Amino acid sequence: MSKDHDDVQKREALLRQTAAEYANYMQIDTTVERAALDRELESMLTRLEEYGTFLERTRAESRHTLDVLVPQVYSHYQSLQRTFQTVDQLAALVARVKNDLSSMENAVAQAEADLGLSHSFTTVIKPLFFKRDQLPAQLSSPVQMPSTIEIFKTEDYFDTSAMDSNPLPDIQ
Repeated sequence: MSKDHDDVQKREALLRQTAAEYANYMQIDTTVERAALDRELESMLTRLEEYGTFLERTRAESRHTLDVLVPQVYSHYQSLQRTFQTVDQLAALVARVKNDLSSMENAVAQAEADLGLSHSFTTVIKPLFFKRDQLPAQLSSPVQMPSTIEIFKTEDYFDTSAMDSNPLPDIQ
């Protein structure tokens, strides 16, 4: 029996030694991994909080834009309506002046052709620089008087009474 008993004790000792060695394998130090996981979670929570703050600031700025800035922009737009009308009227006036100038140039060219002048507009200026006896002989044919061209009036394009009271809108 002693041999069986010794054998059992050896087996138990061997079993305890094996269990102790396997227990060392099963003991895991998770502090390093847990610290890394805690740092990552803390970083994610910080970013999430920053994102929430960003969303709140965006909502506040959007509300400010809708409540304050949009009405201000609309107010400035309304105050510029008179300026827009003036620019449109000025464009019409420029077109009219261009048309009148073209008509006058055509009338001068026609008058020069009717008078038989060869040096275009310079012949109209000659009487200012020469004495009457130095002028070239006039044509003997009857000269037809050119028709007058109606010239524009700025009052037709701009309301001067409104412009005198407030020439430019206040822009802040």
